[in-house]
Amino acid sequence: MFAYKVLNFQISQNETFLILKREFLINIGFLILINVLIKPVYIFFIDARVQDTLGSEKYGLYFGLFNLAYILYILTDLGMQNYSSKTIAQDNTLLKEYLPNILGIKIFLSIFYIIAGIVFAFIAGYDMYSIRIFILIAINLILLSFILYLRTNIAAMGKYRLDSVISVIDKLILIVVLSVFIFSPLKQTFTIYNYIYAQTFAFIIVLGLVLRINFKMINKISIKFSIAFAKRLLKLSLPFSLVFLLMTLYMKMDGFMLERMLTTSVQAGIYAAAFRLYEGFNNIGYLFAVLLLPMFASLIQSGEKLKSLIHTSHNIMLVISVTATIIAFLYSREIMQFLYPRTFTHEHSILLKILMISFFAISLTYIYGTLLTAAGKISIFNKIVLTGVLVNLFLNLLLIPVYGAIGAAIATVFTQYLVLSGQYIAGLKYFDTGFNLKLFSVRTGFFLITATVVYIIKFQLTMDWIISIIISGIFSIFIAIIIGLIKFSDLKK
Repeated sequence: MFAYKVLNFQISQNETFLILKREFLINIGFLILINVLIKPVYIFFIDARVQDTLGSEKYGLYFGLFNLAYILYILTDLGMQNYSSKTIAQDNTLLKEYLPNILGIKIFLSIFYIIAGIVFAFIAGYDMYSIRIFILIAINLILLSFILYLRTNIAAMGKYRLDSVISVIDKLILIVVLSVFIFSPLKQTFTIYNYIYAQTFAFIIVLGLVLRINFKMINKISIKFSIAFAKRLLKLSLPFSLVFLLMTLYMKMDGFMLERMLTTSVQAGIYAAAFRLYEGFNNIGYLFAVLLLPMFASLIQSGEKLKSLIHTSHNIMLVISVTATIIAFLYSREIMQFLYPRTFTHEHSILLKILMISFFAISLTYIYGTLLTAAGKISIFNKIVLTGVLVNLFLNLLLIPVYGAIGAAIATVFTQYLVLSGQYIAGLKYFDTGFNLKLFSVRTGFFLITATVVYIIKFQLTMDWIISIIISGIFSIFIAIIIGLIKFSDLKK
């Protein structure tokens, strides 16, 4: 009887692993597909045109204010989103208790966030015009905070594909609304307020949708505020908030420091132009993290099964990041000139090259950072990221006054690779992810072959640069399959 139970448990564990791995591959494929169809349209044809229409100085001011608001954004959540996602994924029945209470806490925190943000904006030396823009940006981030929390519940309940669809609805709305402004005579009167209000409109619609789905999952509409629950939850989630704060600081401080340290906002605007594309690619890594967090949490004690999922996600992310980095590096001038025909300078091209070098690093931190978070290794994670924050702050203070936006980009590259190194080493130590020489050779081979192929396509073949990029992307996928980096056996399973 005991042997039967053990065998039954092993079968159950194997089935769970195969289902999770299959779900990851299906849903990351679906997620990437809908994002490839929609988000590039928003980034290339809408958001970039907004920046180009407003100009480097006006958008540079917005960029600095947005980064300040985002640095303080943790006050709207205090780590509840990540803690709740991990907890609900492990026990779905807790959603009925957590959802109403967390919504109540977030309403209170949002009010505190607005007040604290205004105080910080005054301290930073912004005038009343800038502070009004800051308040509107902060309201949008509050809406986004609620949306992201409610989406983690949807993913934690196993509704991955539904979450994938929801992830692009706001972009679809913005494509329609902003197109009315920037591709019509209204373009002449387009202001930063139009841009912000369009985001508000999109976020309100998505918030209504995810609220309805969440309330349906618990079969009631309920918002509560319990001091006892708030104390208990915040005590457990605060370590996660430190993670987010540190991550935000080393991702967002450069834009804020650029806008404040230099005499004009022009350099911040030029940096924002390249950073927008870099950040757009980072969304892919974030999508991986959203899907992987509950999956890693479920398999954290599974040994070889966990290692297999880590390697699978690492390989897929590597193919995406290496391909994007090589293409963006070689076609930086064409891409930036296409995106910003009115405001393009040679500095735009240089910045994209530098920032995309760090994309490879940050894309993999989404995997190993998520792994450490899912396992509750918050202390080591915080130490790694805190080191990155301090190094980034020092480099920005040193480089921005001399090199401006290029100095901030160099600081970003150094910081991202430092943090990745720390997280990868922690993965080897705590999870025995293992350094596989053969796998390392295959991954290195993929980079070298892909770089060579893309270089030949660009400089030896005569064709339109957009077609060249598409062909390069297709070739990189074939290369990954041929050398075994992406295996059909994984997809079949």
